[in-house]
Amino acid sequence: MIASNGGSGKKRGGSYGSPPRRPDWMGMLRRNALLLGFTVFIMVMPAWAVPLSKPLSIPIILTMRLVGVYAIVAVGLNLLMGYAGQVSLGQGAFFGIGAYTSALLTTKVGFPVWLGIPCAILVAMLFGVLLAPVLRLKGHYLAMATLAMGIVVFVFLREMTWLTGGNDGVRNIPHLSVPFLEITSTRGEFYYVWIVAIIVLALCSRLVDSRVGRAMRALHQSEVAAEAMGVPVSAVKKRVFILSAALGGLAGGLFAHLQRFIDPNQFSILLSISLVTMVVIGGMESVWGSVFGAGLITFLPKLVEALPRWLGEVPDWLERYSNYEGMILGVIIMLTMVFMPSGITKGMVDLVRWRRSSFVNPFRRKAVD
Repeated sequence: MIASNGGSGKKRGGSYGSPPRRPDWMGMLRRNALLLGFTVFIMVMPAWAVPLSKPLSIPIILTMRLVGVYAIVAVGLNLLMGYAGQVSLGQGAFFGIGAYTSALLTTKVGFPVWLGIPCAILVAMLFGVLLAPVLRLKGHYLAMATLAMGIVVFVFLREMTWLTGGNDGVRNIPHLSVPFLEITSTRGEFYYVWIVAIIVLALCSRLVDSRVGRAMRALHQSEVAAEAMGVPVSAVKKRVFILSAALGGLAGGLFAHLQRFIDPNQFSILLSISLVTMVVIGGMESVWGSVFGAGLITFLPKLVEALPRWLGEVPDWLERYSNYEGMILGVIIMLTMVFMPSGITKGMVDLVRWRRSSFVNPFRRKAVD
Protein backbone atom coordinates (compact mmCIF):
# COMPACT_ATOMS: atom_id res chain seq x y z
CA MET A 1 0.00 0.00 0.00
CA ILE A 2 2.83 2.36 0.88
CA ALA A 3 4.71 1.43 -2.27
CA SER A 4 1.60 2.07 -4.31
CA ASN A 5 1.12 5.56 -2.88
CA GLY A 6 4.78 6.33 -3.34
CA GLY A 7 4.61 5.25 -7.00
CA SER A 8 1.56 7.38 -7.72
CA GLY A 9 3.13 10.33 -5.93
CA LYS A 10 6.21 9.99 -8.06
CA LYS A 11 4.09 10.12 -11.19
CA ARG A 12 2.30 13.23 -10.02
CA GLY A 13 5.58 14.91 -9.29
CA GLY A 14 7.23 13.63 -12.46
CA SER A 15 5.86 13.61 -15.95
CA TYR A 16 2.20 14.12 -15.01
CA GLY A 17 2.84 16.83 -12.41
CA SER A 18 5.43 18.81 -14.39
CA PRO A 19 4.31 22.09 -15.99
CA PRO A 20 3.51 21.94 -19.72
CA ARG A 21 6.42 22.67 -22.01
CA ARG A 22 6.23 26.11 -23.56
CA PRO A 23 6.62 26.42 -27.32
CA ASP A 24 10.13 27.33 -28.40
CA TRP A 25 9.30 30.57 -30.21
CA MET A 26 12.93 31.58 -30.66
CA GLY A 27 13.77 28.22 -32.15
CA MET A 28 10.82 28.48 -34.55
CA LEU A 29 11.92 31.96 -35.59
CA ARG A 30 15.47 30.77 -36.23
CA ARG A 31 14.28 27.82 -38.30
CA ASN A 32 11.96 30.01 -40.38
CA ALA A 33 14.13 33.13 -40.49
CA LEU A 34 14.67 32.90 -44.24
CA LEU A 35 10.96 32.45 -44.96
CA LEU A 36 9.97 35.32 -42.67
CA GLY A 37 12.64 37.61 -44.05
CA PHE A 38 11.63 36.83 -47.63
CA THR A 39 7.97 37.42 -46.79
CA VAL A 40 8.76 40.86 -45.36
CA PHE A 41 10.88 41.63 -48.44
CA ILE A 42 7.98 40.74 -50.76
CA MET A 43 5.41 42.67 -48.74
CA VAL A 44 7.43 45.92 -48.86
CA MET A 45 8.72 45.49 -52.41
CA PRO A 46 6.09 47.73 -54.13
CA ALA A 47 7.12 50.65 -51.90
CA TRP A 48 10.59 50.86 -53.49
CA ALA A 49 10.16 48.92 -56.75
CA VAL A 50 7.48 51.17 -58.27
CA PRO A 51 9.60 54.37 -58.10
CA LEU A 52 12.61 52.49 -59.57
CA SER A 53 10.74 50.95 -62.50
CA LYS A 54 10.69 54.06 -64.68
CA PRO A 55 14.37 55.08 -64.39
CA LEU A 56 15.47 51.45 -64.88
CA SER A 57 13.02 50.93 -67.76
CA ILE A 58 12.02 47.60 -66.18
CA PRO A 59 8.46 46.92 -64.95
CA ILE A 60 9.63 45.34 -61.70
CA ILE A 61 6.25 44.58 -60.09
CA LEU A 62 4.78 43.39 -63.38
CA THR A 63 7.72 41.02 -63.86
CA MET A 64 7.73 39.88 -60.24
CA ARG A 65 4.22 38.51 -60.72
CA LEU A 66 5.63 36.09 -63.29
CA VAL A 67 8.60 35.31 -61.04
CA GLY A 68 6.12 34.13 -58.41
CA VAL A 69 4.33 31.94 -60.96
CA TYR A 70 7.54 30.40 -62.28
CA ALA A 71 8.86 29.94 -58.74
CA ILE A 72 5.87 27.69 -57.97
CA VAL A 73 6.39 25.45 -61.00
CA ALA A 74 10.20 25.48 -60.57
CA VAL A 75 9.89 24.33 -56.95
CA GLY A 76 7.72 21.43 -58.09
CA LEU A 77 10.28 20.49 -60.74
CA ASN A 78 13.07 20.78 -58.17
CA LEU A 79 11.30 18.31 -55.90
CA LEU A 80 11.22 15.86 -58.80
CA MET A 81 14.68 16.47 -60.26
CA GLY A 82 16.77 17.90 -57.46
CA TYR A 83 15.49 15.88 -54.52
CA ALA A 84 14.06 12.69 -56.07
CA GLY A 85 16.57 12.54 -58.93
CA GLN A 86 14.00 11.98 -61.71
CA VAL A 87 14.86 13.90 -64.88
CA SER A 88 11.91 15.68 -66.51
CA LEU A 89 11.94 17.75 -69.68
CA GLY A 90 8.17 18.03 -69.90
CA GLN A 91 7.17 20.15 -66.93
CA GLY A 92 5.84 22.77 -69.32
CA ALA A 93 3.12 20.28 -70.28
CA PHE A 94 1.52 20.42 -66.82
CA PHE A 95 1.91 24.19 -66.83
CA GLY A 96 0.02 24.38 -70.12
CA ILE A 97 -2.64 21.90 -68.98
CA GLY A 98 -3.32 24.01 -65.88
CA ALA A 99 -3.45 27.23 -67.90
CA TYR A 100 -5.88 25.90 -70.48
CA THR A 101 -8.06 24.12 -67.91
CA SER A 102 -8.69 27.26 -65.86
CA ALA A 103 -8.96 29.48 -68.96
CA LEU A 104 -11.52 27.26 -70.70
CA LEU A 105 -13.60 26.64 -67.57
CA THR A 106 -13.84 30.35 -66.78
CA THR A 107 -14.44 31.59 -70.35
CA LYS A 108 -16.61 28.84 -71.85
CA VAL A 109 -18.28 27.13 -68.90
CA GLY A 110 -18.64 30.17 -66.66
CA PHE A 111 -16.74 28.92 -63.63
CA PRO A 112 -15.49 31.59 -61.20
CA VAL A 113 -11.73 32.03 -61.14
CA TRP A 114 -11.41 30.89 -57.54
CA LEU A 115 -12.93 27.57 -58.65
CA GLY A 116 -11.19 27.35 -62.04
CA ILE A 117 -7.67 27.35 -60.54
CA PRO A 118 -8.37 24.41 -58.16
CA CYS A 119 -9.82 22.55 -61.15
CA ALA A 120 -6.57 23.25 -63.00
CA ILE A 121 -4.67 21.64 -60.13
CA LEU A 122 -6.93 18.58 -60.17
CA VAL A 123 -6.71 18.09 -63.93
CA ALA A 124 -2.91 18.42 -63.86
CA MET A 125 -2.79 15.88 -61.02
CA LEU A 126 -4.97 13.52 -63.06
CA PHE A 127 -2.56 13.75 -65.98
CA GLY A 128 0.26 13.17 -63.52
CA VAL A 129 -1.40 9.95 -62.35
CA LEU A 130 -1.95 8.79 -65.94
CA LEU A 131 1.64 9.58 -66.98
CA ALA A 132 3.34 8.30 -63.80
CA PRO A 133 4.22 4.91 -65.43
CA VAL A 134 7.01 6.69 -67.35
CA LEU A 135 8.89 6.73 -64.04
CA ARG A 136 9.73 3.08 -64.67
CA LEU A 137 12.31 4.43 -67.10
CA LYS A 138 15.63 5.81 -65.91
CA GLY A 139 18.27 8.25 -67.04
CA HIS A 140 18.14 9.50 -70.60
CA TYR A 141 15.21 7.18 -71.38
CA LEU A 142 13.12 9.03 -68.79
CA ALA A 143 14.34 12.37 -70.16
CA MET A 144 13.28 11.41 -73.69
CA ALA A 145 9.89 10.14 -72.49
CA THR A 146 9.10 13.37 -70.63
CA LEU A 147 10.35 15.39 -73.60
CA ALA A 148 7.94 13.48 -75.83
CA MET A 149 5.16 14.13 -73.30
CA GLY A 150 5.74 17.87 -73.57
CA ILE A 151 5.73 17.75 -77.36
CA VAL A 152 2.48 15.73 -77.43
CA VAL A 153 0.71 18.23 -75.16
CA PHE A 154 2.00 21.15 -77.23
CA VAL A 155 0.73 19.60 -80.49
CA PHE A 156 -2.62 18.79 -78.86
CA LEU A 157 -3.09 22.39 -77.72
CA ARG A 158 -2.20 23.67 -81.18
CA GLU A 159 -4.23 21.24 -83.31
CA MET A 160 -7.41 20.76 -81.26
CA THR A 161 -8.84 24.06 -82.45
CA TRP A 162 -12.42 23.12 -81.52
CA LEU A 163 -11.37 23.07 -77.88
CA THR A 164 -8.29 25.24 -77.46
CA GLY A 165 -8.70 27.70 -80.34
CA GLY A 166 -5.41 26.58 -81.86
CA ASN A 167 -2.96 29.37 -82.64
CA ASP A 168 -5.74 31.92 -82.02
CA GLY A 169 -5.59 30.96 -78.35
CA VAL A 170 -8.06 31.79 -75.61
CA ARG A 171 -8.90 35.46 -75.14
CA ASN A 172 -10.70 37.57 -72.55
CA ILE A 173 -9.69 35.35 -69.65
CA PRO A 174 -11.07 36.81 -66.40
CA HIS A 175 -8.86 38.56 -63.88
CA LEU A 176 -7.69 36.80 -60.74
CA SER A 177 -10.31 36.90 -58.03
CA VAL A 178 -11.39 35.63 -54.65
CA PRO A 179 -15.06 35.13 -53.72
CA PHE A 180 -16.93 38.41 -54.19
CA LEU A 181 -13.78 40.34 -55.18
CA GLU A 182 -12.07 40.71 -58.57
CA ILE A 183 -8.41 41.72 -58.54
CA THR A 184 -7.59 44.04 -61.43
CA SER A 185 -4.63 46.12 -60.23
CA THR A 186 -1.04 45.09 -60.85
CA ARG A 187 -0.20 45.42 -57.16
CA GLY A 188 -3.18 43.29 -56.17
CA GLU A 189 -2.13 40.57 -58.62
CA PHE A 190 1.42 40.78 -57.27
CA TYR A 191 0.27 40.14 -53.71
CA TYR A 192 -2.18 37.43 -54.80
CA VAL A 193 0.51 35.46 -56.64
CA TRP A 194 3.15 35.85 -53.96
CA ILE A 195 0.84 34.89 -51.08
CA VAL A 196 0.15 31.65 -52.94
CA ALA A 197 3.86 31.24 -53.77
CA ILE A 198 5.00 31.79 -50.17
CA ILE A 199 2.50 29.22 -48.92
CA VAL A 200 3.84 26.74 -51.49
CA LEU A 201 7.44 27.50 -50.53
CA ALA A 202 6.67 27.04 -46.83
CA LEU A 203 4.93 23.70 -47.42
CA CYS A 204 7.68 22.43 -49.72
CA SER A 205 10.35 23.48 -47.21
CA ARG A 206 8.57 21.45 -44.54
CA LEU A 207 8.20 18.54 -46.95
CA VAL A 208 11.91 18.27 -47.78
CA ASP A 209 12.76 18.28 -44.05
CA SER A 210 10.22 15.54 -43.32
CA ARG A 211 10.42 11.78 -43.60
CA VAL A 212 9.24 11.97 -47.20
CA GLY A 213 12.04 14.43 -47.98
CA ARG A 214 14.62 12.05 -46.54
CA ALA A 215 13.14 9.25 -48.64
CA MET A 216 13.45 11.42 -51.77
CA ARG A 217 17.10 12.17 -51.02
CA ALA A 218 17.77 8.49 -50.42
CA LEU A 219 16.39 7.36 -53.78
CA HIS A 220 18.27 10.20 -55.47
CA GLN A 221 21.52 8.78 -54.17
CA SER A 222 20.72 5.14 -54.95
CA GLU A 223 17.37 3.54 -55.61
CA VAL A 224 18.76 0.10 -54.77
CA ALA A 225 20.12 1.27 -51.40
CA ALA A 226 16.91 3.19 -50.65
CA GLU A 227 14.79 0.11 -51.34
CA ALA A 228 17.08 -2.00 -49.17
CA MET A 229 16.50 0.49 -46.34
CA GLY A 230 12.74 0.07 -46.63
CA VAL A 231 11.89 3.11 -48.77
CA PRO A 232 8.92 2.41 -51.10
CA VAL A 233 10.80 3.71 -54.14
CA SER A 234 8.02 3.37 -56.71
CA ALA A 235 5.39 4.98 -54.45
CA VAL A 236 7.66 7.91 -53.52
CA LYS A 237 8.53 8.61 -57.16
CA LYS A 238 4.88 8.59 -58.18
CA ARG A 239 3.83 10.88 -55.32
CA VAL A 240 6.56 13.41 -56.08
CA PHE A 241 5.70 13.30 -59.80
CA ILE A 242 2.01 13.94 -59.06
CA LEU A 243 2.87 16.75 -56.61
CA SER A 244 5.13 18.32 -59.25
CA ALA A 245 2.29 18.08 -61.78
CA ALA A 246 -0.13 19.70 -59.31
CA LEU A 247 2.22 22.65 -58.71
CA GLY A 248 2.63 23.00 -62.47
CA GLY A 249 -1.16 23.11 -62.84
CA LEU A 250 -1.46 25.71 -60.08
CA ALA A 251 1.19 27.91 -61.70
CA GLY A 252 -0.44 27.50 -65.12
CA GLY A 253 -3.83 28.54 -63.78
CA LEU A 254 -2.36 31.68 -62.22
CA PHE A 255 -0.44 32.44 -65.42
CA ALA A 256 -3.57 32.28 -67.58
CA HIS A 257 -5.43 34.81 -65.44
CA LEU A 258 -2.43 37.12 -65.21
CA GLN A 259 -1.88 37.17 -68.97
CA ARG A 260 -5.59 37.05 -69.87
CA PHE A 261 -4.61 35.55 -73.23
CA ILE A 262 -2.85 32.25 -73.89
CA ASP A 263 -1.88 30.36 -77.02
CA PRO A 264 0.02 27.07 -77.56
CA ASN A 265 3.29 28.80 -78.45
CA GLN A 266 3.62 29.92 -74.84
CA PHE A 267 3.88 26.26 -73.79
CA SER A 268 6.38 24.93 -76.32
CA ILE A 269 9.42 22.87 -75.43
CA LEU A 270 11.30 26.13 -74.84
CA LEU A 271 9.22 26.64 -71.69
CA SER A 272 10.29 23.27 -70.31
CA ILE A 273 13.92 24.11 -71.08
CA SER A 274 13.51 27.44 -69.28
CA LEU A 275 12.09 25.68 -66.23
CA VAL A 276 14.96 23.20 -66.17
CA THR A 277 17.38 26.12 -66.44
CA MET A 278 15.72 27.81 -63.46
CA VAL A 279 16.23 24.67 -61.36
CA VAL A 280 19.79 24.03 -62.52
CA ILE A 281 21.04 27.59 -62.22
CA GLY A 282 19.30 28.18 -58.90
CA GLY A 283 20.48 24.93 -57.41
CA MET A 284 19.03 21.46 -57.30
CA GLU A 285 18.03 20.23 -53.85
CA SER A 286 17.31 23.83 -52.91
CA VAL A 287 13.77 25.17 -52.57
CA TRP A 288 15.01 28.75 -52.37
CA GLY A 289 17.38 28.17 -55.24
CA SER A 290 14.31 27.64 -57.42
CA VAL A 291 13.08 31.11 -56.49
CA PHE A 292 16.47 32.63 -57.36
CA GLY A 293 16.61 30.76 -60.67
CA ALA A 294 13.06 31.81 -61.56
CA GLY A 295 13.90 35.43 -60.83
CA LEU A 296 17.12 35.40 -62.84
CA ILE A 297 15.67 33.73 -65.95
CA THR A 298 12.48 35.84 -65.87
CA PHE A 299 14.32 39.15 -65.48
CA LEU A 300 17.02 38.32 -68.05
CA PRO A 301 14.93 39.28 -71.14
CA LYS A 302 13.78 42.47 -69.38
CA LEU A 303 17.38 43.43 -68.68
CA VAL A 304 18.34 42.79 -72.30
CA GLU A 305 15.40 44.91 -73.49
CA ALA A 306 16.50 47.76 -71.20
CA LEU A 307 20.13 47.79 -72.41
CA PRO A 308 19.50 50.09 -75.43
CA ARG A 309 17.96 52.65 -73.07
CA TRP A 310 20.95 52.41 -70.74
CA LEU A 311 23.79 52.23 -73.25
CA GLY A 312 22.34 53.84 -76.37
CA GLU A 313 23.80 51.36 -78.86
CA VAL A 314 24.00 47.57 -78.44
CA PRO A 315 24.91 44.71 -80.81
CA ASP A 316 22.20 43.65 -83.23
CA TRP A 317 21.91 40.18 -81.71
CA LEU A 318 20.95 41.68 -78.34
CA GLU A 319 18.05 43.49 -79.98
CA ARG A 320 16.92 40.12 -81.37
CA TYR A 321 17.41 38.29 -78.09
CA SER A 322 14.19 36.28 -78.43
CA ASN A 323 15.59 34.59 -81.54
CA TYR A 324 18.57 33.28 -79.57
CA GLU A 325 16.88 32.63 -76.23
CA GLY A 326 17.00 28.83 -76.51
CA MET A 327 20.70 28.88 -77.37
CA ILE A 328 21.50 31.25 -74.51
CA LEU A 329 19.61 29.07 -72.03
CA GLY A 330 21.59 26.06 -73.24
CA VAL A 331 24.88 27.92 -72.74
CA ILE A 332 23.77 28.96 -69.23
CA ILE A 333 22.99 25.33 -68.35
CA MET A 334 26.38 24.12 -69.65
CA LEU A 335 28.36 26.80 -67.83
CA THR A 336 26.47 26.21 -64.59
CA MET A 337 26.94 22.43 -64.73
CA VAL A 338 30.67 22.83 -65.45
CA PHE A 339 31.60 25.53 -62.94
CA MET A 340 28.81 25.35 -60.33
CA PRO A 341 27.12 21.94 -60.63
CA SER A 342 25.22 22.56 -57.39
CA GLY A 343 23.75 25.80 -58.72
CA ILE A 344 24.60 29.41 -58.05
CA THR A 345 22.97 29.64 -54.62
CA LYS A 346 24.62 26.51 -53.20
CA GLY A 347 27.84 27.38 -55.01
CA MET A 348 27.96 30.79 -53.35
CA VAL A 349 27.23 29.24 -49.95
CA ASP A 350 30.02 26.69 -50.48
CA LEU A 351 32.36 29.49 -51.54
CA VAL A 352 31.63 31.45 -48.35
CA ARG A 353 32.19 28.32 -46.25
CA TRP A 354 35.46 27.67 -48.11
CA ARG A 355 36.71 31.19 -47.44
CA ARG A 356 35.83 30.90 -43.75
CA SER A 357 37.25 27.42 -43.26
CA SER A 358 40.72 27.27 -41.76
CA PHE A 359 41.02 23.60 -42.81
CA VAL A 360 40.28 24.05 -46.53
CA ASN A 361 41.31 27.60 -47.41
CA PRO A 362 45.17 27.77 -47.25
CA PHE A 363 45.15 31.56 -46.80
CA ARG A 364 42.77 31.27 -43.88
CA ARG A 365 44.92 28.51 -42.40
CA LYS A 366 48.00 30.70 -42.53
CA ALA A 367 46.13 33.51 -40.82
CA VAL A 368 45.04 31.16 -38.05
CA ASP A 369 48.57 29.79 -37.62
